[in-house]
Amino acid sequence: MNRIRSTAIDIQHMRQQFRYAFLILCLFGQLASAQTVMISDPLSIRNDYGYELIGRLRDRILLFRDKYEEFEVQAFDAQMRLSWSKKLEDLEKRDLQILAVVPGRNDFSVIFKTKVRNRIQLRVHKYDPGANLIDSMMMKDYGERFFSPPLLNYVRSDDRNCFVVYNRTEASTLEATCFHIDKMTVIWDEVLALREEFDFVNVRGIVVGNQGEFFIFSEMNNRKSRLNEHSMYLTEMGRSNRNQSATISLPESFTRDVKFMYDNGQHRVVGAGLFGEKNRERIHGAFYLSYDPATSKQVLNYEQFDDQFLSILRRRDTDDDTKGVTDASVQHLIPRMDGGLVLICERFHEIQRGATTGRGIWRDGMNMIVDYYYDDLFLIAFQPDGKSDWKTVLHKKQYSQDDDGIFSSYYLFQRPDRLSFLFNDEIRYENTCSEYVVSPVGEFDRNSVLNTVGQGMRLRFRDALQLNTEECLIPSEFRNKLRLVLLRYGGAQ
Repeated sequence: MNRIRSTAIDIQHMRQQFRYAFLILCLFGQLASAQTVMISDPLSIRNDYGYELIGRLRDRILLFRDKYEEFEVQAFDAQMRLSWSKKLEDLEKRDLQILAVVPGRNDFSVIFKTKVRNRIQLRVHKYDPGANLIDSMMMKDYGERFFSPPLLNYVRSDDRNCFVVYNRTEASTLEATCFHIDKMTVIWDEVLALREEFDFVNVRGIVVGNQGEFFIFSEMNNRKSRLNEHSMYLTEMGRSNRNQSATISLPESFTRDVKFMYDNGQHRVVGAGLFGEKNRERIHGAFYLSYDPATSKQVLNYEQFDDQFLSILRRRDTDDDTKGVTDASVQHLIPRMDGGLVLICERFHEIQRGATTGRGIWRDGMNMIVDYYYDDLFLIAFQPDGKSDWKTVLHKKQYSQDDDGIFSSYYLFQRPDRLSFLFNDEIRYENTCSEYVVSPVGEFDRNSVLNTVGQGMRLRFRDALQLNTEECLIPSEFRNKLRLVLLRYGGAQ
């Protein structure tokens, strides 16, 4: 395996890196471990509405399918051969909307909205590994709402056990229900009157902790005329019964994109994003913020991109034109044991253009063609005080057309001692797949993972599912046929 020279910048805090959640011991010796790939037989999905990867339960890998007239669970054995299929008789298609399919340790749950005698209800059904119903519960009864039926969305905790389902129908209130999947219990249920700044047009993040801590963020005055009043508002509701609010000022900068998460180890809210100095279109750096709800302590720090980092990211000298980066967005936040985090961003943009031939525009109207560009990744590691440790650029270049970009971008595979970014090198029918493996100090290698030439596969990496520290499951769609690809690293059994 050939080592690619790292683009990590500012690694003078090397000693502190050994405190991270990632272990660097023997890292690059472990990367040489072999990978095995197993592929299931193709399944026709021509008439399916959708599907969900449930994952591994006992000795089978389960797949949930939303078909035209029914819901079905299919199981695959250790060689990825179809073992059995079972219709979920207790779920009727009429007046039912699936919100989520959630795998557990020894079971899986289906969260859905349904109508019972004209009353709208939020329910959860739990199934064993054989897809047999073992528990059922109504989490909330919304009543008869003919004129304003609930528009439900959800957010879940890092451990995937704590869910908050919230109703976005009313602009001035937030109706939210928090429940624990494993225990099948409602933790809290509240209706919160929102201030004007929490209109969902301005909401930038909603997060929940493993114990039901719930926070909603809204941003105001992210525009030139009122930049001196640019702020982020935070409200806590639910388990604490405090319903406290806080204001975090973001002066003299435009926010391009931001994400938040709840750090369950440090019991605080953390976030990171991208900022511009003159507008929101051109990015000049990244920022880190944190808020401790117990003490109301805030941390905010801006890190401007230096010329070396920009030259590597843009693949040209920064003296040639205006400094800064365009078309970048925040994709992931990875917490660290020391209270910091790793910010993961991706350069993405799409272009819409008209396509007409001859007099077709008069007969059929104008057809729009959409081009999707998913390009380089860049990572920034922040310390708990908001200062950066290192920055790393991972180059890739993906282009597709009229496919919603479903085969583009990447999948983040997390292990205790490394981060792996799996992606298609190009978006076409015959393709090679690669991975970047990133160490705790920002160094990386690029490896070849899979070749799909002659395999009849197109991998949807962004919809993959991590099964454990050594395996992940990747869906492949090719000519209305679904295959499941099991990628196993050397340590898996």
